[in-house]
Amino acid sequence: MDKLLGASLSPDLASRPFKFTSKQGRNRRAQLLSVAFELLREKNPEEISFADICKKAKIPRPSAYHFFPNVEAIFHGIRLLHSEGMIEKLIVLQKEKFQSWKEYIEKSIDVAVEVTNSEVAFPRLIYGYRMCNPEMMLVGQELDRKLANITKQGLYEKFQLKNLDILDQVFGVAISIADSLLKLSYQTYGDFTPWMVGEAKKATISYLMNYFPERFEPKK
Repeated sequence: MDKLLGASLSPDLASRPFKFTSKQGRNRRAQLLSVAFELLREKNPEEISFADICKKAKIPRPSAYHFFPNVEAIFHGIRLLHSEGMIEKLIVLQKEKFQSWKEYIEKSIDVAVEVTNSEVAFPRLIYGYRMCNPEMMLVGQELDRKLANITKQGLYEKFQLKNLDILDQVFGVAISIADSLLKLSYQTYGDFTPWMVGEAKKATISYLMNYFPERFEPKK
C-alpha cells in the first residue's frame, strides 16, 4: 500500500496528473489500485470490471470516478507503477560496472524480467491485455521511448559510444525486439522462460551489432 500511496504517477509518466489532492483522496486512489492488484492475481484483466473493483474496495462508483474514469484507467495506473519500477532499477543499473556493452544490454533485459515478474498483475496487463484507449496507447509508446533513452544514456556514461544521428531510433528498435520476444514467451508459455530470455538477449545484441563494434573502450 505504501508504494501505491506514494507513487508519483507524475505528468512525465502519465497522460494527465492523477487526482489526489487530499489524504482521503490519496488513500482512495491507492485502495482502488490495491484492489485491482488483488483481482489481477486471481483473474484475467478482461474478467474484471470497474464495478468489481469499486465493490471490493468499498468505494461508491460516483466517488471512484473522481480518480479513475474507467477500469482501463485503473489498469493504466498499474502499468505506470511498473514503468516507475523499471526506471528506478535502470537508473541503479547505471551505477554498476560492466566489462562490455553486451553485458550491459543483457543485464538491462534481466532487469525488465525481474520488475515485470515482481507482481502477477504486471505481465497480465503488459503482455496479456490490449489497451483500447488511444491516449493511453500513446502514453505507452512514450514510456517505451523513455526506457530506451535511459538504456542509451547508461551506455553513454560507461563506454566511448560514438554519436550516431539515428541512435535514438536504433535503441527504440532494440527495446522493441527484446519486448516482442518477452511478449512471445509470456503468451506462449505463460512465463519468461530462461531460453526465451536468452533469445531476447541474443536478438537484441545481434541487431545492435549492426551499429556498434564488438567492443567499446570503457570510460575511465
